[in-house]
Amino acid sequence: MKGVSNNPALSAYQRMAVKPISATQATGKAEQVTQSSTPRPQDAAKVSISSEAREMAGAAGGVRTEKVAALKAAIADGSFQVDSSAIATRLVDEVG
Repeated sequence: MKGVSNNPALSAYQRMAVKPISATQATGKAEQVTQSSTPRPQDAAKVSISSEAREMAGAAGGVRTEKVAALKAAIADGSFQVDSSAIATRLVDEVG
């Protein structure tokens, strides 16, 4: 029986093994990524919101800040309880 060191698949793996990156290589690569990932102003997307969309957003009623604050507090202190049965029932009713 051949030993593991004579296995051609293992030899190929060892030849292609990843070698550690030196400090200078790592720094150079990080600088490249930073420079290339920063969007240039001419590449930025332009977005416009129609007057109809603005009207719909205004009619949505806004955020209920009191309820949001109460939910955040309940989550933070661990007292928030999820009623999975009610969620499942409403989900089935919505989906049909």
